[in-house]
Amino acid sequence: MVRLSQCMIVKNEEKNIERALGWAKDIAFEQIVVDTGSTDRTVELAKQLGAKVYHFEWINDFAAAKNYAMDQAEGDWIAILDADEYMTQENAEKLIEILENIQNDPELSEECDAITCPFIDHDDNGNVVSMSSHQRVFRNRPYLRFEGRIHEVIRIQKTHYRTSEINIVHTGYTQSSYKDTDKLERNIKMLSDELERDPDNPDIMLYLANAIISLGTDEARDEAEKMYLRALSSERPVNVFVKQLAYDFLIPRFSGNNEQNGSDNIEKRNAKKDEAIKLCDQAIDDLPSNIDYRYYRAVLNNQSGNYKAAFDDLSVCESALTATSSFPKTRLLTPSPLPLFYQLNVSAEGLGDEHGKVRNSGIIHAILSEAKYQTEIVGPYIRAMSWYGLTDDEVFGNLAAMYDLSDPKELMFIARAARDSGALEFFRNTMEMVKALMEGI
Repeated sequence: MVRLSQCMIVKNEEKNIERALGWAKDIAFEQIVVDTGSTDRTVELAKQLGAKVYHFEWINDFAAAKNYAMDQAEGDWIAILDADEYMTQENAEKLIEILENIQNDPELSEECDAITCPFIDHDDNGNVVSMSSHQRVFRNRPYLRFEGRIHEVIRIQKTHYRTSEINIVHTGYTQSSYKDTDKLERNIKMLSDELERDPDNPDIMLYLANAIISLGTDEARDEAEKMYLRALSSERPVNVFVKQLAYDFLIPRFSGNNEQNGSDNIEKRNAKKDEAIKLCDQAIDDLPSNIDYRYYRAVLNNQSGNYKAAFDDLSVCESALTATSSFPKTRLLTPSPLPLFYQLNVSAEGLGDEHGKVRNSGIIHAILSEAKYQTEIVGPYIRAMSWYGLTDDEVFGNLAAMYDLSDPKELMFIARAARDSGALEFFRNTMEMVKALMEGI
């Protein structure tokens, strides 16, 4: 039997406490809630839900509070998720299976200190905004305790068990979460204090910059930009996951055309785009499995007319998305591959005779099925196939997999898409088909 102690620290979490305890209710040996000063019904609800409730005087130190919670645990394993983090019921049951397998393995039972699994950030609409790997389940061993007053971590001394069979959902960085609590002001104050104590710590700079951005003002974004750049230029080791926060802010910011018109500002924009390219290069070196930075670099190269370089990066993105053996890290292209297809067409058109590569793209059918009625996507596809040398019948053969060619409305849409993209001969032939259908009705 696996004895799992669920531990958490809380303050004014009455909106989250039922879900926070609910996911582990059927698998936990015990549930421990350490309150750090709630003024709402958090403590009352936790007790009603069967948790053991303790109180800890808040001393601006997350590690100290979490270590106190872990000190109360009597189980063999500890799951220490925050109130805004949870697992699905299915994942919770799978977690117990994993822990049982570890305990039954002679080597792992001695050497495994923690479970590493995907950690998924959701926005206010429940959409995935980022993915990473975190450790939230640990052996109950005295040497496994948190360090750091904020963004605290446990230093694993033996080995960890990495799995993708379970994941943890996090909702704590949504704007509604910040509005409902004093998290933002608290985090900025604590991180500022930490930076005063250790002014050259790049991890603290990056976390502080990320918190400042959430203030939502131009001044805050300007301040965050300076801090991100300062952190990335540090000679001290930098947490790669935290670096991603900087890249995800700076690259789009430097890639945009936010300056006013004028020759001086054009030069500034070009200089910023050059800096964005350099940041993309650096991000690709630091995070090679994340294809977003290749996509960003491709967009910038397409804008500058460097179509071959752009096409090479986009081809890497395409291969990663269509591979069956792995799932690439991407925040930009998972919701929809349409931007990738659009940029592929820009590169192909710039290269002149490369349309066949776009037509043969492994992602094309997924894109067209999603973009079935978007002329700006379907039109370039028709044009690419025609320029590659396919006959109209062959083009219609491909389109028949997605459209009912016996429906005049469907054909009218195809004709419009062809006309708008410049495939005029195909447009005329499609209109003849529409005419024939209408006459036959």
